[in-house]
Amino acid sequence: MTSAKVARHGMAEPHATVLQVGPALSVRGGVAAVERLIIEHADEDIAMRHIATVEEGTRWSKVRVFLRALIALRRELRREGPLVVHVHFASRGSTIRKCIVSWMALRARRPLILHAHGGGFDQFFLGLPRLAQRLVRSTFARADCFVVFSTQWRDFYTRHCGVLTSSVTVLGNPVVVPTTEIDHSGRRLVQFLFLGRISPQKGAFDLLHAFEALPEEFRTQARLVLAGDGEADELRKQTRASPDRVVIHDWLETEERDALLEASDVFVLPSRAEGVPMAMLEAMARGLPVVTTAVGGIPDLVNDGREGLIVTPGDDAELRRALQTLIESEPLRLRLGQGARTRAQKNDIAVYSAELTRIYRRLAA
Repeated sequence: MTSAKVARHGMAEPHATVLQVGPALSVRGGVAAVERLIIEHADEDIAMRHIATVEEGTRWSKVRVFLRALIALRRELRREGPLVVHVHFASRGSTIRKCIVSWMALRARRPLILHAHGGGFDQFFLGLPRLAQRLVRSTFARADCFVVFSTQWRDFYTRHCGVLTSSVTVLGNPVVVPTTEIDHSGRRLVQFLFLGRISPQKGAFDLLHAFEALPEEFRTQARLVLAGDGEADELRKQTRASPDRVVIHDWLETEERDALLEASDVFVLPSRAEGVPMAMLEAMARGLPVVTTAVGGIPDLVNDGREGLIVTPGDDAELRRALQTLIESEPLRLRLGQGARTRAQKNDIAVYSAELTRIYRRLAA
């Protein structure tokens, strides 16, 4: 059920209330994961509330959820005291829903944070009719704070979407960095891991083809594990390798995912469009080197030869060579893995939460 939810208790005099508006906290995917981390790690003088605009279900059930969200939002906007509205949006239907939410917040004269998610927003926006683009621009231009994943996305939103440069904050996704490091040395098999939506856009099929094209002497030293929602069944149909060499899971719950991360040696995400992928950040925080592409916000996190290896989207031969390189050299894997963990620490939830708190306090004032 969509409703406003009090996330923190026991605070007598909160400095301000922050109302997060986005997908239900139980929804699969990176946006809900970011919402949960923000709520769980909010500063003690910030009262966090949440309204879900979408939940898992049929098209009509999603309409009902959104209508209930608008009723709950109207009630929240009438509350006394400082209230900051933090809206999470992505492409397609999410943009439509969040434009409606944003105009309600603006009419109520509440400070508005628009938080951009999703790797395909550029293609989506540029494909909209001109009238729809003007409506989106007029909404985005009125945000008090516009949060983007990376400098690349900052440039896109300011150049094409009417976002004011003065309102932009570049804030990559948060991650919880484990206090203890995992020892990845001396593994008999090099386990490559893909987590996320299994689709051509994310490069899952490219990865399968590249792995299966490895010379036999290298393929026998490695295992490929893929897990996520999407086209898992189609990927299984295309698999030629034995089940002990290529393992394909459907969506995994948090504990199963964490166990896979700890058992793996290299994280691979040869995506063709991205924001800042949460699964990649979680892998880097555990000391896994990354094989990925320079799309979306990834170049702000991964430098070729420092935190991982960068390949060209859709180039199976280049991807195969990167996999082979990391099978051959344990010292390289360990060095890149240490670099990945060091870089992930800059996105640790404590750093992220402190920056958000400064924004909340400024807008509440």
